[in-house]
This record gives sequence, C-alpha cells and structure tokens, in this order.
Amino acid sequence: MHYVTTKDGRLGVVIKNHLIDIQAAGITLGVPLKHTDMWSLLDGGAKAQEEVDVLAKRAYEKGIARVAYLPQLVTSALPHLRRNVFCIGKNYADHAAEIADKMGISADLPKYPIVFSKATNTLIGPLDTIPLHDGVTRKIDYEGELALVIGKAGVNIAKQDAWSHVFGFACYNDVSARDLQKRHGQWHLGKCLDGFGPMGPAITPTYGQPLPSDVRLTCRVNGELRQEATLAQMIFDIPTLIATLSAGITLEVGDVIATGTPAGVGMGFNPMRFLEPGDTVEVAIDGTLPLSNKLASA
Repeated sequence: MHYVTTKDGRLGVVIKNHLIDIQAAGITLGVPLKHTDMWSLLDGGAKAQEEVDVLAKRAYEKGIARVAYLPQLVTSALPHLRRNVFCIGKNYADHAAEIADKMGISADLPKYPIVFSKATNTLIGPLDTIPLHDGVTRKIDYEGELALVIGKAGVNIAKQDAWSHVFGFACYNDVSARDLQKRHGQWHLGKCLDGFGPMGPAITPTYGQPLPSDVRLTCRVNGELRQEATLAQMIFDIPTLIATLSAGITLEVGDVIATGTPAGVGMGFNPMRFLEPGDTVEVAIDGTLPLSNKLASA
C-alpha cells in the first residue's frame, strides 16, 4: 500500500498498481471520511491511517473508485513542506571517498552525522521538470536517496523508539549545484535552488516497523545505472539519525529526513558527469514507487 496525492490535491492509495481515490471511495461506500488529503492523514495519526487503510482495501476489493496507476496522475505525495528537509551528508563511505578530492574536503569518515537542510522551495513531484537555472549554475548533479516522513512528533527520541516515529518512506533526489556548493563552502545555496528536491511519487507506510537492511536503492540517468546500495551500507543507520536530529530539536509530524546518497554521483566520475539539459533521472527503492524527473532543456 502506498499513499499518494492526486493532481487535484486529494489523497489516493495505490494497491497492486491500482490508484484509489479515497474521497470518491468514501462517498460511494457511504463511509464519512475527514482525512481526504495527505496532510490531514498525517495530522490524524494512527486512527486516521487505519480508517483510510480499511476504506482503501474495501474499495480495491470491490473495484470502486479505482483506475490503473500512472505517475502522470499524481503530484508530490506531500503537496507542500511545512519545514526545511533535514539532510544527511556523507552517510555512505564510498560516496564520502569519491567527493573528498573533488570538493577539497577530508576523506575521513564522519564521527557524527553531518546535517544540513534544503528549503521548502526545493520540493517538486514525479515527472516535474528540474529547473536548469541557466546563468546561476553550470554543474547540476543528482543524488538518489531514501527519505523518511515523520508521523509522530518527538524530542530526544531514543534509538529503540525511532521507528515508532516514522510514518513512511519515499524516493528523494537531492539535486545539487556543485559549483555553488564548492564556491560558498557551506552547502545551503548549492542545495536550495528552486525545484532541487524531487520527492515521491508515494509515501509508503512502515507501521512502526524497521526497514530491512537489504532494501536496495538505485539511481539511473537516461536508463544507465549510476548509483546502487543497500541500507546496510549507511555509516549511520536510521535510528541513529533520528536520535541525533531529535536531540534538543522537536521533530514534527510531516518532517522529511533525506538519509544520504551512495557513490556514483556525477561529481564522482573522472571526468565528471554532471546532468545535461533534457536528462532523465530515476530514483528507485525496494518497496515503494520509483521517482522520475527530467532536467529542463536548454
């Protein structure tokens, strides 16, 4: 089961490649439902999620308010962000090594998670075009990542409790302007250009359970495999990230955590292979729906 947001802003559920319109299903089945968009589902907590799941399964079984799922029917699963995305840098050893020389930074593995953020203006959805920002940057790179969405607020969250605060996970592309990132030292400007945070197309619920360590992430450019890793290769696992981020900082419902990217980014090649106008980037993660976006043409 995957939660999505339809083009008209309504909550949808994808089951076995079929898209169910939750509001339409509720009307047809005579089930009053308050939670008809993604944010009301998140804010409604476990009870709201249970109600939506039961309704979606009924509608799927009865063939009500369902159509074949196509990425063209949905937008970003989160229609907007309430806060900046929490991002983790250098969380895969091979990626830390490949960028060290190119960025003029140490190749030593971090002792603690490296945290930065991407502003809310970066969010775009599946099949949306990544802006070229001609005249601002000439070195646009991709970074396929697994993103977490927080479902229960908390502060000073213990590692053993971390997964109980997670609503679900999604594909994410931490698009980066490498020239700005290197020029300014601090990463904010290179990471926060408009449209530099594709996410979705779905948030796949985890129901408080940890993702298996063998969950596989891939990123392809124009169909060519560039990145491939499993969660087991993370330097800092997900409970450690949540415990670190929530230490003295309240994680709110709907917060997004991008957990880092593996080796294979464009900057890591010799010569470097930055995105070209018109290139298509696809991020895929076991268990959820893949994310595809194209860089704007010149």
